[in-house]
Amino acid sequence: MKSFQAFLIGLLLSMLSFPVGALPAEDEDDPVRNGIRLSELRAHPVRSVQFWRPADKSQAPETRIGPAPPELIDFLHLDNTFQGYSERPVPASEDSEFIRDVEIAVSSLHESVKLITGRMVFCIALIRELGGGTGYMDVVADLDGSAAGGFIVLDEGVLDRTANAWASWKEGSAFQSSATQSLDVQIEKPENDTRVNAIRYILLHELGHVIDAVLGVTQIDGGNTQNIRSRGFYTLSWTYPPPSQRTVVPGDTLRSRFDAAWPERETLAFYTFENSKHTLSDAASIYEWLRQTNFPTLYAATSSADDFAESFANYIHVVLDERPYEIRLKQEGRSANLLGSCWGSPRCASKRMAVEHLLARAAQLP
Repeated sequence: MKSFQAFLIGLLLSMLSFPVGALPAEDEDDPVRNGIRLSELRAHPVRSVQFWRPADKSQAPETRIGPAPPELIDFLHLDNTFQGYSERPVPASEDSEFIRDVEIAVSSLHESVKLITGRMVFCIALIRELGGGTGYMDVVADLDGSAAGGFIVLDEGVLDRTANAWASWKEGSAFQSSATQSLDVQIEKPENDTRVNAIRYILLHELGHVIDAVLGVTQIDGGNTQNIRSRGFYTLSWTYPPPSQRTVVPGDTLRSRFDAAWPERETLAFYTFENSKHTLSDAASIYEWLRQTNFPTLYAATSSADDFAESFANYIHVVLDERPYEIRLKQEGRSANLLGSCWGSPRCASKRMAVEHLLARAAQLP
């Protein structure tokens, strides 16, 4: 999912200690991909609080929802080129029903979540042709270089499914398709199975990434491995690289605490479909492994950043909003339960405490 890949880039960018607008010398921390330098992305105006501040404090979050401005479109073009995506995003239409649905989704959020959204999210920009997934976020840097918050981008062209259809599509994207098997994911009751509620869940996930950036839940300051040892949430599921390796490369050297018993975790990749290394025949054993961990969803097991974003989103969805979460494998007219909510079970008890603590911290920020 592009939101995860974008977050890794934002994570690496935020690890650099240069002030906003400065370009570091080209080295291993400033790679060039497809003719785009990482520092060029990092120095883009949309990643600075100065670009968003005039529209920030005086407006409710609902009024910061709309088609992506030209500057953000320019940034997305550069980012897609850097990441190797061929898509070229364009703004959503001003009169799109999608804008109305996003506004309804934001207004339906839990009051504590709306408070955090208003403080940390500078813009929810709507586009078409994002590439790589349904949503994207990146960090907005304050004047001192710290994360002030972030902006969220949603793709109108992809988000044309109801909540349960979208969740089933996303979950199924980690497996090769099958003529006889399919995954059925329920995140809403039938009467609430709408596109608005698909958008709502995606927004919660992206907001989790924003909170992570501001509070440093899974980020590694300056790339120094010693700086993550006091990160309570991170240490619940993730381990460190060898002591001899000072610098952490996101998505490359980090390992989960469950990898010895579940080596297949590292081969999980969402939005890969037919290129996945797993078939739906593997699903029962994969979810059985998952139930032996403290990851609330399969997507949470793919990286430390998505672990927090998924834990935050799923906790809000299931616990605060009392909505369903169930995954079933359907085969030849029969279905078998693969996964349900973990928030009331011992396996997620410590992670629930950590999420609740971080939610309280986020709500207290000015």
